[in-house]
Amino acid sequence: MGAEDRAVALARVASGLASGAGVELPAGLWLWRLAGGRPRAEAQPSADPAADLGAALERTLTDRQRRRGAHYTPAPLAERIAALALPRPAPLPVVDPACGAGALLLAVGRRLVDAGVPAVAVARDLLWGCDIDPIAAATTEAAIALWSGGTAPGPGHLVAADALRSGAAAWPDPPATGFGAVVANPPFQGQLAAATARPAAEQAALRARFGDAMSAYADSAALFLLLGIELCRPGGRVAMVQPTSTASSRDAGATRRAVADRARLVDLVVPDAATFAANVHVCLPVLEVGEPDPDPSWSLRLAGARGVPRVVVAVHRTVGDLAGAVGGFRQHYYGLVGHVHEARSDDVAALVTSGLIDVGASHWGRRPVRFARAIWERPAVDLPGVARDAPAVGAWLERLRRPKVLVATQTRVTEAAADRTGTWVPCTPVVSVVPHDPADVDRLAAVLCAPPVAAWAVGRMGGSGLSAAAIRTSTALALAAPLPPDRGAWEDASAALVAGELDRFAERATAMYRLDRDDAAAVLTWWHGARPANRVLGPAQAAR
Repeated sequence: MGAEDRAVALARVASGLASGAGVELPAGLWLWRLAGGRPRAEAQPSADPAADLGAALERTLTDRQRRRGAHYTPAPLAERIAALALPRPAPLPVVDPACGAGALLLAVGRRLVDAGVPAVAVARDLLWGCDIDPIAAATTEAAIALWSGGTAPGPGHLVAADALRSGAAAWPDPPATGFGAVVANPPFQGQLAAATARPAAEQAALRARFGDAMSAYADSAALFLLLGIELCRPGGRVAMVQPTSTASSRDAGATRRAVADRARLVDLVVPDAATFAANVHVCLPVLEVGEPDPDPSWSLRLAGARGVPRVVVAVHRTVGDLAGAVGGFRQHYYGLVGHVHEARSDDVAALVTSGLIDVGASHWGRRPVRFARAIWERPAVDLPGVARDAPAVGAWLERLRRPKVLVATQTRVTEAAADRTGTWVPCTPVVSVVPHDPADVDRLAAVLCAPPVAAWAVGRMGGSGLSAAAIRTSTALALAAPLPPDRGAWEDASAALVAGELDRFAERATAMYRLDRDDAAAVLTWWHGARPANRVLGPAQAAR
């Protein structure tokens, strides 16, 4: 649907909703101008005309616009954001720099009216917005007029512009002292997918505007937090929907640091479930502008919002003191393609994928695995063939032919298994932790599987993986894992893990970190709940 057709369709819906609600919309409404005049339409009765107009806007979006992050914000989420941004509502101007159909501004308006501000004053004076799509901005104006009984925002309050690039200059006459609050559900545009990656010119413009605060791979949504801080007056709040990667990924680290220099994270909310059509896990950071953040650990706040206990462990030594770590890359994966076969015995170079690794064990030979678009029951690697056809990969595998711990990635708790014979072949993205002394292999597996280490890892990297609760384990994360101070409990935990006695392992592995009683109980309760329930192993299974 072209722009003119979209405008006409939405103008017709707005006209019908206004007639059904008995509202006289302004003659100079932006939407009428885009549509070439106000169309006649049958009255449409509606319990919430403004919301219905927003839903109509979303129906006009193309698949490309949806992929670029255009999604209507459901009313329950909008109400929550408004409450977070305006804990004590006051008659101050509020802006949404990516307003879409105006759901967030309408939620702000309702909150201000509930606090005693007249709807006409709210609509005319206090609601400001911007959208890169003129039809969306015009729809917001019409939605506010429907909600308020016929009053549209003041001249220049709603504009069509790229606020991320323009900042406050997007509005012809913004409030001189800044906005009282900023709300947004900005477009999510991850930079690893072609459909949402920024064009080179846009990348350069944003780099020039935000400097080192912008990473090449950070989601564009994170930059809206910096924009919000620019627009907001000191003491005001910024509340925005964000992908969970903003709170924990390395790529968003520069943006988080820039935010922490100018605003304090006062809350980080995780909605209970998927809240809108975009298939992305989200969080709601709430920032108070004006003072630097003394504790900018967003990933810890994200973990706490999900019910993961915050673990404080005195770090004297780490896994890196006893081992090195190796991670595979794309070339290592493709170097194995064409050199995998079904094994006839156990005395093989077993290909171990992340999905085969459990707490203390490998499921090789007991669970089918997908590799190179095929399903394998007992995948084994032809090492001489790899060395012949991909010498660099062959040399890499040869360096790993020694006792090691294989650590899975994208897991809810840390999962690692000891390769005591040195025969397993890790499949990217499995992380290999190689002890300096092979005798430490079971001890290191116990550390990397310990419930306190799992909770610690969620506080460092939880939410940066493929799912909201996943830990994206890296070589750096594995090497940074703290070693326990209680050597006796560590030996007990290691023995229990080797025996496949997971309940005893969990108890002793928690005890080896000498947490206080309440913290230990919280960690164990969380770990048993987070770990997949169908993976309890016995001693015989744990051997492989």
